Amino acid sequence: MDTNTNADTTAKNSGLIKKRLLGNLEIAAFCDQLAMVIGAGLPAYEGISILIDDAPDKDTKEILQSIYKPLETGCAFHEALRESGVFPKYVLDMVEIGEMSGNLDDILHSLHHYYEREESIKQGIKTAVTYPFVMIGIMIAILFVLITKVLPIFNQIYSELGSGLSGFALAMMNLSQGLNKYFAVIIAVLVLILVVFFIFSKTSLWKKYFQGKKFAMNTAASRFANCMALALSSGLDTTQGMDLALQLVDNNIMAERIRKCKAMMEEGVSFSNSIQEAGIFRNIYASMITIGYKTGELDQIMGKISEEYENDLDYQINHFISILEPALVIILSVMIGLILISFLFPLIGIMSSIG
Repeated sequence: MDTNTNADTTAKNSGLIKKRLLGNLEIAAFCDQLAMVIGAGLPAYEGISILIDDAPDKDTKEILQSIYKPLETGCAFHEALRESGVFPKYVLDMVEIGEMSGNLDDILHSLHHYYEREESIKQGIKTAVTYPFVMIGIMIAILFVLITKVLPIFNQIYSELGSGLSGFALAMMNLSQGLNKYFAVIIAVLVLILVVFFIFSKTSLWKKYFQGKKFAMNTAASRFANCMALALSSGLDTTQGMDLALQLVDNNIMAERIRKCKAMMEEGVSFSNSIQEAGIFRNIYASMITIGYKTGELDQIMGKISEEYENDLDYQINHFISILEPALVIILSVMIGLILISFLFPLIGIMSSIG
């Protein structure tokens, strides 16, 4: 009977893994709520019990119950989280460290801030990627409607007046006829291009190309600094912190630099010099890391460095959008203006001669 129950529980948890992977904000909210409960002096299982009672939906309640059941049998908190199957390895490792060191509430508070910041970075990247594609798509749609639907009306007017088109207007008219004639083919090609682009964006070549760009490197540096700040404030040393960072930094170039830093430290090079020589941070932060290392406040320095990189990311995104938006508007206005002027001027001339 117990075997069947365990099998059902395992199958249920497996379903949760597929249907209910926790996102950054969900992990942040969970850690924040539980940190307040544990900080008030209550054990973890009572905290989970309180969260179950306040669960906003059925799925959340099932996840919390899958954590609570192992705790009832005396299982360690990090093991209960592991059995739920919905938390990343980094959370599990940090919670285990918190249990061992006796500062679980501090660890949970730090995880709350970490995943809030991760969500902020994620949304910033999404905005930087999505916005220009939306703007360009709107611009292409406007031009397409203008060329395929509006210009033929002008062509009909010229035909009725017994006049023809020339120059740029004739070229636009030929383009309009071609687009109308091969509309289905053009749409199919555009869809194919989008599909190929989407598939390519998932390949290692795409990641390899963009991982070395300034935006991607700043993102990786911010994540590394944030992870180090959390690890060091939890009582881990720099080597252990870098081991954890390797799990989170989704950038092969930065990961290689972290390994280089570790190798240099194993050879006796100081942490601050290793960080600088490996090129993990900009040189401007070298003195800050040296001072933080000597004064024992390296975790705070790492937190400040992470915030600086995040602010720099926000600036890059806002600066990019502030340049892109007016540039696209200007390009669209010029193109529409040229098309309309090329058709209206001859029409004005014809109407004047008739008058």
